[in-house]
Amino acid sequence: MRRHPCLLLIAASCLAACTESDPAGEGSSPSSVSTSAPASSGTSSSTVAPTSPSTSAATTTTSPPEQCLTLRHENYAQFELIAPEGTRVLIDVGDPGRLSSPVAPADILLTTHTHWDHYDERFQASFPGQQLFTSVGTIDTPGVHIEGIASVHRNSQRPTPEGGYNYIYLVEIAGLRVAHFGDIGQDELSPEQLATLGTIDVALSQVANPYSDMDARNRKGFDLMKQLAPRLFIPTHVDRATAALLPEYWLGTQATGAAITICPSGLPDSTEFLLLDVNASDFAGQLQLPLHTPTDCVCRQG
Repeated sequence: MRRHPCLLLIAASCLAACTESDPAGEGSSPSSVSTSAPASSGTSSSTVAPTSPSTSAATTTTSPPEQCLTLRHENYAQFELIAPEGTRVLIDVGDPGRLSSPVAPADILLTTHTHWDHYDERFQASFPGQQLFTSVGTIDTPGVHIEGIASVHRNSQRPTPEGGYNYIYLVEIAGLRVAHFGDIGQDELSPEQLATLGTIDVALSQVANPYSDMDARNRKGFDLMKQLAPRLFIPTHVDRATAALLPEYWLGTQATGAAITICPSGLPDSTEFLLLDVNASDFAGQLQLPLHTPTDCVCRQG
């Protein structure tokens, strides 16, 4: 049976609802059917050992809380990934005014290409932290590993190590592998790209873009995600025709807010999609998907 991911929207009532929906405490076991709460307000489980005649008290062990990712969708391709430790990875910041807070030296900036909706020249030039700017390379900081992968905006182009047409960024954070594909225009992912990407938990990519020769007719964006098979797909650039195709490929939901919390244990076994922020607003009436508000959540059902 297909399962919805438990994507905890950032609200105390949502966390409480998820906890209350699991009265048997099944969410604390490896075969969990309910998502654990984020580390900042996480739940814990305990196991009591049998008591023998020579034992006067039970021994209790407590498992550590699950590490979860806070993800903010702030424009079509602009995202913030926030680690449990607080490190922020900012991707394709075309509108700095939509960031959750002012930037700090501990933040990281990734820019897939320099089109206006992915890049702000003054913001990028003055950014105080580490960054990968339209280039391959790696960044390592406590709790976060990033790798840049050369790609192209149109299939006729050739990938280059830096200053090229488009880049994919793989971000390992909070126990998750998240891949942002910028405005990828390839007809298919190469064996080398797939080997570097490996198993992807969350993919951020487009399904409609005339500059990438990607539309509902050729279904290129859908083919790329089928090839990748992420556990959760969050579309970036979408139009009405491609939005109509999404439910033909995968089970999906939509959320009215920009921020969600994603825990590894709550992700589905096979690809599902989630519309966030402006895409949820644009296509809510068209798709009639299950709708989440900041005061509810959907815990994973058996």
